[in-house]
Amino acid sequence: MIKYLFSVLLLVVFFSSCKKKPEDVVTDVNKTCEKINKQLKDNTSKRVDDLSSKAPGSITGYYREAEVRKVYAEHYTDTNRVFDEYYFDDGMLIFVMEQNFKYNKPNTYTEERAKANNDSVWYDDKKTRLEVTRFYLNKNSLVKWTLPGNKEVLPSSSEFIEKEPMLWAEAALLIKELKEEN
Repeated sequence: MIKYLFSVLLLVVFFSSCKKKPEDVVTDVNKTCEKINKQLKDNTSKRVDDLSSKAPGSITGYYREAEVRKVYAEHYTDTNRVFDEYYFDDGMLIFVMEQNFKYNKPNTYTEERAKANNDSVWYDDKKTRLEVTRFYLNKNSLVKWTLPGNKEVLPSSSEFIEKEPMLWAEAALLIKELKEEN
């Protein structure tokens, strides 16, 4: 009986150690992304206008042979500018980072327009806030999601569970646009 319990305990320990902890995934993903960024100059790149987005922007894909390694998307509106980076390893999405620069007022709201409206505040790029959101994935599964201010979204939340397929859909759409000729 003791041998049986000991065997079960060993199996539990073995299988629980096989699953990567979120902090290990983050470390591995960060290393891989750093490696990808160092090798970008050795990759083939393709840049296209983003025709599916409501905001004007572009998409740049970086490829090692036929394998996509990184997709960089940028979009501009009068209230913000957004830069998204998607990283891939062996065809799997491993990391997404969104940098959202939020303006204090629309960039078309000039000092003259503000004064004409008796407003004392107008667009000022020095008052732009940067909000960074990060998504870490392992084996096609979202394992960590950090919001601006390094606040984490709980993996058990419905938002967390629903976000994973949305990330893949966004990445797939960007890759599709890169493959299509404008």
